[in-house]
Amino acid sequence: MTVGDFEARQEAFLERIHAKLKLGTYRFKPARRVLIPKKGSPSKKRKLGIPVVMDRIVSQSVHTVFEEIFDPDFRDSNFGFRRGRSQHQAIRHVQQIVGEGHEWCASIDLASFFDEIPHGLILKLIRRKIADESLVTLIARALTAGVVVDGNVEKTSRGCPQGSPLSPILSNIVLNELDHELERRGLKYCRWADDFVILVRSERAAHRVMEGCSRYLEEELGLRVNREKSRVAPVKWVEFLGFQILKGKIRVSKSARQRFKARVRELTHRNNPLSMAEVIQQLNPYLRGWVEYFRIQEFRKLFRDLDGWIRSRLRSTQLKKWKKPQKFQRIMISAGFPPQEAQRTWLRMDKWQSVSRLEVRYVLNLAWFQQRNLVFLHDFTQATPGLSSGR
Repeated sequence: MTVGDFEARQEAFLERIHAKLKLGTYRFKPARRVLIPKKGSPSKKRKLGIPVVMDRIVSQSVHTVFEEIFDPDFRDSNFGFRRGRSQHQAIRHVQQIVGEGHEWCASIDLASFFDEIPHGLILKLIRRKIADESLVTLIARALTAGVVVDGNVEKTSRGCPQGSPLSPILSNIVLNELDHELERRGLKYCRWADDFVILVRSERAAHRVMEGCSRYLEEELGLRVNREKSRVAPVKWVEFLGFQILKGKIRVSKSARQRFKARVRELTHRNNPLSMAEVIQQLNPYLRGWVEYFRIQEFRKLFRDLDGWIRSRLRSTQLKKWKKPQKFQRIMISAGFPPQEAQRTWLRMDKWQSVSRLEVRYVLNLAWFQQRNLVFLHDFTQATPGLSSGR
């Protein structure tokens, strides 16, 4: 059933769901397993469970109720999947703690967290605040509904599949235990879902915290710590939510910049059969989304440098599309170059080095890109539009 199909008969379906919930006969169907690339590791896949429409509606309803009951007990350093909280706020929180002198970090990675949460732990924590056993039973049925993999149903004895509206609130209920333990120990930390960093003043303290918290996670909560990815390091070396805190300032992490450049290369490769207008039309939504997320970074030259690199990529693509040096000479004349000077200009149209030629930068200048509505990253860091860089 599609969402549109459900909407067409919404009242009848909601009445049916309501009746089954009241009778305690509602059953969740197996979610469809989908694999997507993991951020920073394209060879590894993240498991998503896509529920049917009715299950999504029931799960979202439970999420809304649980949010009202459990959220007041969530800690201030938990920013993940909570109304009115954002990743930007989480990064500012880390920056504040670093500014107080906590420059060492224990970064703990939970191995396949959403797939490994013990069902018994989830239900035990829910029962602390939910007395209605029929609701607890409903959650148990959702957790054990299984998944469809290549047409076959597989049982789920652990975990809560990402993709379900229930997974954010259930993950917060589980890791709220860790939050309380960290505060009991007097530790400064920041958490977004299962991504969290614990900040301390010395390397020795960071090693002690790493060992103690890893033991708590594994022995008390039954969660597996990935020892290979967990690390103790100065905060400036640690990536959190795509950012780093360097000299007290927020910076886009090196791996986030590498992923950005890799995606831009895909969208601007020189053999792209699309017109330049179409290339820019495809590129702009990605640029807007990326800069909207990373706009809080505080190294002002970064966006200028990336803008210059993007325009160089597009210049190289455009030269390849024009193919022949004679075509570029005619365009030079149209742009105002004396004909004799234009005719003496000879370019290798398929070479990257050609984009650094002054003639190319003059013809394919800022105004040329502005006319084609290219998004400039640096515009997002200035009060008034326009670029001070002429590249």
